[in-house]
Amino acid sequence: KMANLTFIPSSSEKVTVKILDANGNVIFRENILNKDAFVRPYNLSQLDGAEYSIVVIEGENVYTERISIGTKEISSVSNNLIAKATRIDANKVELKVLQNAANPVYITVKDQFGRVVYNATITDMVSFIQNYNLLKVEGKISFEVSSGSDSETIVL
Repeated sequence: KMANLTFIPSSSEKVTVKILDANGNVIFRENILNKDAFVRPYNLSQLDGAEYSIVVIEGENVYTERISIGTKEISSVSNNLIAKATRIDANKVELKVLQNAANPVYITVKDQFGRVVYNATITDMVSFIQNYNLLKVEGKISFEVSSGSDSETIVL
């Protein structure tokens, strides 16, 4: 009954992790001051077979994952994909992708005219950070990231 939380921050703000019971009561809370991605294991073996939520707060952003603790395994109730892209400088973009299952991630980068300038499928990672050198792409750039039934489009 271990839950591993993998989180990729989008800013250098403090991250707060809470575990809530089915009634919304906080049963665990910690603050993490880390600008980089992190993995935190949580031992839930002392909790009864019930519904819980893991809530991650980063500045104005709140991410919630409901989990169900059975007698043999912890299962996720929802399937989330989080993708964030940030310009590092005029030519470089950092893409952070976080998902809660090992589904293939499809990435398509398009220029301002909708032309595909990059296409890839990532099959061997649940969460990752990739940098893109877009020196030859002018104007707005869009990143289309999809996994399973979830998708995100980011325009820079």
